[in-house]
Order: sequence, then C-alpha cells, then structure tokens
Amino acid sequence: MKVRDRSPRGLGWWARAWLSATVAWVVVALLAVLPLGAGTVQQAHADSGSRTVQGPPVWIPSGTTGAGTTGPNGSVTVTPTTGLTDQVVHVSWTGFTPSVNQSGGGPATYAVPKNTKVDYAVRVYECRGTDPRITDCYGSSLYGADGSKGFLQKEPAPGTTTPDLPSNAALAVTGPDGSGSADIETWTADQSPSLGCDATHACSIVVEPNYGGDSLGLTAFLKHQPPGTTHCEVHTYDRGVRFTAEDQVTVQQSFGSPSYASGEACAWANKTVVPLTFAPTAASCAAGNSAFSMAGLPMAERALQQWRAGACLATSPLYAAYTSQGEPQARQSFLGGSGAEVALTSVPDTGAAARPYVYVPLVNSAISVVFEVDDPVTGRQIRQLRLNARLLAKELTQSYSQGPDAFAAATVKGNPECLFQDPEFLALNPASLIAPAQWPACDTVPQSLPIVVGNSSDMVRRLTSWIIADPQAAAFLQGAPDNWGMHVDPDYLRPSFSGYPTDILVPQDSSGFVAIDGTDYHEKQYEWAPVISGLTDTVRHVLAATPTCELVDHTGLYPRCPAENVGQRQLIGIVDSADAQAMSLPEAQLLNQQGSFVAPTLASMQAAVSDMPVDPKTYTQQLPYGASGTSYANDPNAYPLTMVQYAMAPTANLGDAKTTAVSQFLQQVTDFGGGQLYGREPGKLGPGYADLTPAQAGFAQDAIAHVAAQDGTLPGNQVAPATPPPTTTPGTPPATQPAAQTTAQPVAQDNSGTNSNSGVSGKSGSGITGAGDNSGAGNPPAPGAASAGSPAPSASASAAAPGSGLAPVAAGTPSPDRAGVARLLLPVVLIVGAVLLVGGPAALLVSGTAAGARLLTRLRRGAGAGGRTG
Repeated sequence: MKVRDRSPRGLGWWARAWLSATVAWVVVALLAVLPLGAGTVQQAHADSGSRTVQGPPVWIPSGTTGAGTTGPNGSVTVTPTTGLTDQVVHVSWTGFTPSVNQSGGGPATYAVPKNTKVDYAVRVYECRGTDPRITDCYGSSLYGADGSKGFLQKEPAPGTTTPDLPSNAALAVTGPDGSGSADIETWTADQSPSLGCDATHACSIVVEPNYGGDSLGLTAFLKHQPPGTTHCEVHTYDRGVRFTAEDQVTVQQSFGSPSYASGEACAWANKTVVPLTFAPTAASCAAGNSAFSMAGLPMAERALQQWRAGACLATSPLYAAYTSQGEPQARQSFLGGSGAEVALTSVPDTGAAARPYVYVPLVNSAISVVFEVDDPVTGRQIRQLRLNARLLAKELTQSYSQGPDAFAAATVKGNPECLFQDPEFLALNPASLIAPAQWPACDTVPQSLPIVVGNSSDMVRRLTSWIIADPQAAAFLQGAPDNWGMHVDPDYLRPSFSGYPTDILVPQDSSGFVAIDGTDYHEKQYEWAPVISGLTDTVRHVLAATPTCELVDHTGLYPRCPAENVGQRQLIGIVDSADAQAMSLPEAQLLNQQGSFVAPTLASMQAAVSDMPVDPKTYTQQLPYGASGTSYANDPNAYPLTMVQYAMAPTANLGDAKTTAVSQFLQQVTDFGGGQLYGREPGKLGPGYADLTPAQAGFAQDAIAHVAAQDGTLPGNQVAPATPPPTTTPGTPPATQPAAQTTAQPVAQDNSGTNSNSGVSGKSGSGITGAGDNSGAGNPPAPGAASAGSPAPSASASAAAPGSGLAPVAAGTPSPDRAGVARLLLPVVLIVGAVLLVGGPAALLVSGTAAGARLLTRLRRGAGAGGRTG
C-alpha cells in the first residue's frame, strides 16, 4: 500500500488544506473590500460580449492570371456584441487575403468604396436578423430589394438603399500579415427604423471579404448558361479586364444581362455573420402617458436615455419625456413657465429667480475635442494629439489660410494653411509623439476646420470661456500675433465681433479671393459651417468623416465637401465625452491651467470636479477659469473642459402627481445604487460620464427634498446635509466616504480672482489672470472629493498628465487612477493579516465539509454582489 508522504520535505495534507483554505478566505476578504475602492480604476465599462467566429478559407492568389489556391479558415472578432445601443463596435479579422494596390501590386493602406484601385478589400455591414440576405444589409447595393430574388434583380432606385441615414457600412483593407480591422456604428431602431434593431429584434455584423471569383457571368456567357449564373471558383477575371476582386464589382451588373445585379454574389459567399443583441431603450417601453417632461442638455442625452429606459421598464413604470434642446432655450422656457416641467442645464441662470426652483446635480461630463487623422503614408489612424486654448481659438476664428498665399483671402494671408502646418501645433505635437507616424499635409479642401454644433448651447459657452481665460489665446483674439507671426482673422476683432465667451459659434468672415478671370468667389464664406441641426448630427458628421464646408467650383455652385476616405482623414470635432467614448473617437489632450496635457478620463473629470467651488447663489459648480491660487490652477490632473449637469426642478405649483414623478425620477438617477451605478444597462450610467461626488449627492438629496415638499425654496437657499445620503436601492450597500473627505459647502464669491482663504502660491501654468467668463471665477475651491465605492468606466481615450507620476498614455488607452488603488493597501494588509492569524484554522474546519464549501461560495457571491459594479 502506498503511504502519503507527510514529512517536512513536502506539504502534508493538513498544511496544504490549511494553505488552500487561507487563500480562499483571503480571496473572499479581498472581494468584500475591493469593490469599495476600485471605483477609480477604469475597468467597469470595459466592453464585454466580445465574440470570435470562424471566417472563410483564405484565398491565396498566384500572380494575376487567376491561379491560386485556398488555405486555412480565417477568424472574425466583434467587440462588443451584447447590450448594444447607438455606438461603435470594433471588428477585426485574421487569416484573410492581404489587400493590394492594382498599380504596382504593393500593400494597400486604404480602400475607396466602389473603386477599382484595390483588390481584396473587406466590407462590413450591419444587417437585419442573424441569418441575413444581401437585401437585409444597410447600404448594400440591394438593401430593401426583394429578398427572395437575392442578386438576380435590378438595383433599387437611387436613395432607396439608404432610407434612414447615409450608409454606415465600412470598407477596410487587410494588411500583409492577413489581419485588419474596421469600426462600424451600430444603429438601433431609433436611428434606422428600416433595420429595426432593438431588444426584441436581433441584428448582425456581416464581414465580407472580396476574394474575387466570376460573379459577373462571364464564364456563364461563354458556356451559354443563363444570365446571372456565377462561377466563384473561376478567378481568371479577378485582376484582369473586369477586376472582380475590387470593390467596384458590388455595383456592376452581370455580363450579357443588364437586368441582373449580381456583382457581389461571390464576395457574399465568403461572408462571416456575427449576431448582435441590443439593450432596451425608452422606445422599448409600452406606450404610456408621460408623467412629466424634461428639456435641454444634449451633452447628457445618452445618460438620460438609459435612465428613462430604466424608469419605464421598472416594476412601477415611470414615463419621463425628454427633448434634446439647447440649454439657453430650455432655461428661458422653464423660467417663463412655457416649457417642460424640468429644464436641464450646465450653466446656471444669472438673473433673479422668476419662479421657485432648485438645481439638482445629475452627473459630471466633459467637452471632448475629437479627431480622425490618418498617417498619409501608412493610412493608419493617429491616436494621440495635443491642443491648447490658442490653437482652438485659431480653428474657431477661420484664421488658417486654407491654401497658398497667392490664393488666400486677404484677411488671412501669411498664416499657415491649416492646423497641421502650424508651427505651434508642431511644437506641441513633435514627430516623436506619434512616431513612426507623421502628420498629414494641408489639403486644398478646408477639411481640418472643426466640426462644431451651430446652435446656442452651454457647451459653447464653457468652451469659449476656457479659451478667453487663457492669456495667450486672449492676446491672440485681441490681435496680437503668436510667436511665429500668425494673426487672428480681423473679422473676429471687436467691434465686428462681440467676442468670447459666447453661446453660439457663427462664421464671421465671408470674404473671398479674386480669381484670374477677375471673379470674386467668396471662398471663406463657404469654408466652415457649424452644424445647426444639433449635437447628434455633429457627432455623425465626425463619424462619417464629412467636413462641414462647401466647395467653390468657379461656376457659382457650391457643392458640399465630400466625405474623407479612411486613410486620408484630417478631421477635428468638438463633441461631448459620452458620445466620443460611445463612438470610440480619439480625444485630444488639452493643456490645463497648471501646464499639463490631460485627456477626458474618469480620473481627470473627478479631479476637475474636486477643484470646483460652489456658487452660494445657486449651489452649482464650475471650474474657475483664469483664477490663480485655486486648487484647479495647481492641479496637474484636472481636465479643463469638465462640466456638471443639472436639473432645474420646480419647488412650487407642480401638482401632486408631477411632484411625485419628478421627485421619484430624480431620486433614482442620483442614487449611488441606481443611476450613478456604471453600466450599459437601462437605469445605469454609461461611459463618458463621471458619477456624482458624495458632496454633490448631498446637494442632490437636499434639493430633491425641497421638490418633494413643494416648499417654494429658491436657488441657493437649500443646505446640503453634513454627510452623503445612503443608497435607496433595496439590497445594495450604501456608498462609503473616506473619513478624510468633507462635504462641499458654499463659499463666498471672491471677485478679485484669487483665493483669499488659501496660502497656496504654486505655479499657475502660463500665468493666467482671470480674463473671460466670471461665472465662478475667483471662488475658493470646495472640498468636494471624488466618490468612493463606484467602479470606474473605461474611456476611449486617456492620457496621464505630465508631472502626475504616470507616463503619458496614447489616446484610447485606459489609465488607472493609482491613488484610488493606493487607498486600499492599508485595509487590505490589515485584513489579510487578520485572516492569516484567525481565518486559516477556521477556514480549514469550514472548507472540510460540503456545507462549508457552499457557505464559501455564498460568501464569495455576496461579496461580489456588494460592490457597485455595472
């Protein structure tokens, strides 16, 4: 009989069991503790639901004669595939045929839709259902046609293949190593009713590599076969006269019979289908009468849509109507009593209160400067970019010449042609920052001027307040040239222009140049056009890489600037952080007042919020742009365009039913166990937002109490409780607050622009001295701190500020908040020590029985459920 060795030379049964049980108890203890402080690590929004499926056998061509063979199957990965909303998903593949340029046969860096220059490109569609036909795929040449006929039918009339929006289909190339990728916006039924993708109607991503094959019926014609007969095994025509391996084949018709449109048939035969599921939205709710209405805050639209879906899908449904509207108009209507019951705003009203109401903080977010810029050599997207206030001032004042001096308008002669030629930009963005990539040359089309919202908004007000508060930007806007001699377009000087800050961006320069024939074409009048249809369309222009300009064609016509092809883009856009991160758009790092470049991440927004003073007249918060000696002026980690979103909620004359509904909704969305819990599910807080701090939650709870009481309280009269309120969601532990934190209290305004209560005299970046918007400038910082116990969302772009102790990170790479994790070390060490001393023997006894094992399992599950994870 073999006897188990219990000698000191190896771990005996007791020792191994004791060690295993101790480790189990340590894991349980850590699970119980980590969720309380892990909220500052950017991981909760890391997209789950990634799915990899087998792709088609790769085609291995041999020369241009059509010879070749098939090889192993490739693979396709889509991330994410579940719980989708209107967002961008990432599609990647391996083991595909490398794309090549027809001229020269070298590797292709980008492909142009319906073009003949590249062979073996890859199309990506969003399609109806999980077993789609070509007629189910939005933007295909046969979308919406008769599904039973497939490719054997005429193309629909022009425009019918894109009935809802311009096509979201993507065309990409495969690299020499057989891998490639593309991003595609997935539409819900709200964006594309014809696709109809929602929580009860699944859709799919179709990845279609064009490996050639005779899809045009040339072989069938020679063999006297019926028109439309395909021979996908015949590759004679892949790179010959008909070029069946290039994307133009998708709109070609079969040989010998113009009535059949079968050019895409062979490419479709190699398709890979990846099913998608969508999250419920407010549109998923059963029809019901709205309990109350809200208007305003386009920046918070994504949060409001998730919150509204959660409210109307709850056990006790609550229907809240919402209209995305410019905040100035929403405030005006609300104060006049003619608009929605609740106005949503980021900037407080500065006049005397026209009716009783209070400001309820809802969420923190930011303005993002996004960019889609490609390396002109490789076609690869550049993911890191730095800007300061003066560069944005140049972009927003039409100050680039957009062409050689010989053809430039007189107002901007001598200035750089575009941002990427500006010596200031190149100094902030040296080649080493993006190596081995390089910045593009300036195009003759004014496509690098920023895509911005063109209606009145708080976003524009805060953006231009930040710009004018910077001394260098302010000097430039007042006519002083920069260090390299560039000057502002004089049409943006007073008195022609009212100056910054402003609520609305309007082109000021409508001048032009005189052409050779002596005709004045007014080019600058058409080079830049802010998007007057709202923030959503502004984001879509960026996604579609469509500049908001018109061209001068010297005939008196001004056609719209064409969309830029992937691989040749040089777009800048100004949107909100939630849209930027939902759409996976790279976000620029901006120079803050301390002198650090910071991207909008959860950590940088939380840092900025902690620097915000509280206005005692309204109990609202804004960053004190231009004020020296403040926490913000000395904070290397604060993102400068962080904003707090508020609800203006009535405290009188609301009526019993609406009072209950408004109070209930505001309670749900500000609850740390509800609307402030990160996640993509209905009722939670999506990516691109930062949850309320404990201090803000305190203000929210007090304000909601006044709304519920309808006691006539006016802004600034509420008093925040001394401690943040506990969560009200049943079964969810209350959010905790570190002992060192204190609740933000209102402080008196200091109009001198300095902090009279602080002895701090550290550096203030570039010596900013309080120009511009005075709403909040000069206030001492409130001691509000980032909330504890909330898992942090991932960001589509992140960069550590210089001097923060973290290495710079390229936009698109999450950067964890190290301080948040460091706070956990002491309690973790103490718990581990206690577990080792006491828990080990006890765990041994418990783990030795089946009941004990079940108990351990319940403890682990309970610990995991106790954290605020999404």
